[in-house]
Amino acid sequence: MNLKRALADPLIYILLLVNIGLAYGYFKHFISAETVLFTYFSQSLVMGISYFIQMITLTEYSVKDVSVNNQPLVKSTKTKGCLSFFFLFHYGFFHFVYLIFLFTFIGFKGHVDMHFIYYAILTFAVGETLNIVKQKFSKEKLIPNIGTLMFTPYLRIIPMHFFILIGGFIGHQNATIFMVFIILKILSDIAMHIVVNKTYLNNATPSTIIQNS
Repeated sequence: MNLKRALADPLIYILLLVNIGLAYGYFKHFISAETVLFTYFSQSLVMGISYFIQMITLTEYSVKDVSVNNQPLVKSTKTKGCLSFFFLFHYGFFHFVYLIFLFTFIGFKGHVDMHFIYYAILTFAVGETLNIVKQKFSKEKLIPNIGTLMFTPYLRIIPMHFFILIGGFIGHQNATIFMVFIILKILSDIAMHIVVNKTYLNNATPSTIIQNS
């Protein structure tokens, strides 16, 4: 994704808007650290739903180098449906465990502003919807690899939550330290959005292997 493409991406500006709003609200003590963390958790959920919709609505896609138990997949409606719902289950379970982790290890004490979170979810949903529409109606008829697409959101959420969780552990009682990690999260979020979309628009189809234990 070149600079011109990045600047034309509406989701970049939506991510900046919400993230800067969070940073400003926390800095001015309008919202708590807990509200920040749950907003980012909600962002991850919206992102996962977006990728599920992208996968389940694919009309043209590649299954090159995608295998299950060392058996290459055959392109079919069943394959697309199974991979899409496998992703939805895996992503949902990941976030269920993550939610338990947040409550268990961080120890929330501040007020969670649900109104702010609702508006943030709506804003993220609008951004992801615009992104889906843009992908579907793009003049660039590139064929995505469904296996690559299935694991793409993890490339975004792992760095994003790494910064915010470290901040939650060592600094959400210290406004200065937590603010530093919010800024790092913003930079990570924008950078990984650009990197991930470059991956998605690339014709390359890296090998993806799913093993059942």
